[in-house]
Amino acid sequence: MPSHICHALLVEKLLESLDSGSPQVAAVAILGSQGPDIFLHNHRRKPRAFRYGALLHRKGNARIISSLAESAARLDGLPFEELAAFTLGYISHVWLDRIAHPYVNYFAGWRGTPDRHPDRPAMHAFLERIIDVQLLRHLRNQSVQEFCFLERLPTSSRDLAELRTHIAGALRSTLRSAGDDTHLETRLANALFDSLAYYRNTESPGSEYFLAARGREKSGTLSPRWLSVIHPPEELLMVDALNMNRRPWQHPCSPSRTSNASFCDLFDKALVRTIEVFRLWLVCAREKPLPSPGRLRSLEEAVGEQNLNDGIVGDPPCRRTACDPLPLLELYHRIKTAFDR
Repeated sequence: MPSHICHALLVEKLLESLDSGSPQVAAVAILGSQGPDIFLHNHRRKPRAFRYGALLHRKGNARIISSLAESAARLDGLPFEELAAFTLGYISHVWLDRIAHPYVNYFAGWRGTPDRHPDRPAMHAFLERIIDVQLLRHLRNQSVQEFCFLERLPTSSRDLAELRTHIAGALRSTLRSAGDDTHLETRLANALFDSLAYYRNTESPGSEYFLAARGREKSGTLSPRWLSVIHPPEELLMVDALNMNRRPWQHPCSPSRTSNASFCDLFDKALVRTIEVFRLWLVCAREKPLPSPGRLRSLEEAVGEQNLNDGIVGDPPCRRTACDPLPLLELYHRIKTAFDR
């Protein structure tokens, strides 16, 4: 999954393109742009919604999106605008994951590939956070600290409560296990609040944070992989994570599919696909009293059934074979040693 700032940048660009979004509505769109990742951050509060995040990275997003259109058709005014904004964000998450994940997998590698280094599994998340830092600088000329991601999220518990109802309905109509889940709305509440806590705990780290984290790692009180989920210091990032030099790369599942696209190219492609699908979603959501089955089928066909892990149709995910990682391991350890006391 591209990291949270990258997803936020995409939905903010979409709001500009569509000339839409009060600050309140924009905040809900940014929450929606985190997509199923919201469930994956649910580690502390129980009962957990984590499994729904894993499932939705594999299947079901077309039905989720059409179900949200059915819910929106029953709404008017601000509740409609907020659910539309959340769905815009969700659609953008789906397309950016599908389009960008092969790129991230190729340039990061995965567990055991291309080596058996114990830190290799952490390189996927590490690369995504480097992409956040460099894309933010490229698009906005801003640092992570200046962007202030946390301030862009909804602050009203009312917003979260209303959204939970619609998300729960979409999950029940999509996933069999959710239909039988008597704790579903509690799980969703826990996922939302754990996500907010995660963003708060990883927000805009400065040098004191890195010094303290490195010290805790060396004392054995913090996982050695802490750096993979923190935005690293921009001045130490001597790597072309956006592929501005147009290095050729391959789809990890299908090496014959080659590209020299930059991450910015993929970002723009996801923007175009999101606008196309969201316009269809609006047609469905504005049809009263409810969208016709034919319109919903057309919407689901436009969303497609590609998974979010590799951007292909199929479950289980593909057998990845192609990768040529950037020198991330070396950079990872160089950053850590820069904060040795």
